[in-house]
Amino acid sequence: MRIRQFRSRDAQALVTMHRDPRVRAHLADDAPLDEPRVAHRFIAHMQQFYLQYPGTGIWCAERAQPPDSDTIADALRAHAEGDIDALLLAKLVQPRWFFCGWFSLVHLEEDPQSLEIGARLAPQAWGGRLALDGGEWLLQHAFGALLQTHVLGHCAPTNRSAAHCLQVLGFGCQGMATYNGTQARRYRLDQAQWQAWHTQSRRQRQRAVLSVSPA
Repeated sequence: MRIRQFRSRDAQALVTMHRDPRVRAHLADDAPLDEPRVAHRFIAHMQQFYLQYPGTGIWCAERAQPPDSDTIADALRAHAEGDIDALLLAKLVQPRWFFCGWFSLVHLEEDPQSLEIGARLAPQAWGGRLALDGGEWLLQHAFGALLQTHVLGHCAPTNRSAAHCLQVLGFGCQGMATYNGTQARRYRLDQAQWQAWHTQSRRQRQRAVLSVSPA
């Protein structure tokens, strides 16, 4: 997986993701990003946001998909026979990157001193390790480069997968809170807890979370 700034060419991928009812069922906001006009405006806003608030924002997430084995075999054979050069071979066998959603680290509107972690993934990226990979990257960035003392997270009360992900990352539930005009579960992770929790492997952390009742 890689995380990068949004570009104008990402608008259609945003629209497609937000037109999926499975995604919309978990949204805590009502921004109509399923409309191309709104998606383009969102990206333009984020490009300004990156400049105005360095180190924070909403970033595009992509995952790599390697070429199939037949494509690789054909490319290697063509190179061995002298039909293509090494440069073209490298291009043919390299993975392609596909949009899978976004990750965010932004200041909380009602508490500007606090940064909030967030993610929104396309359904094809659900159920894997991407949410945890992206979450760990965000936390390393927040506690390392940005020197934060704590990070917050929110999720809908019914979104058990998001709650589980936050707990595996080390967050503790703080109860219900008003968030974007509705009620959400609030989670908090302090820098010291992050350091202690992440001395364990991810598998150990997952087992520890599963061994206790959900928040």
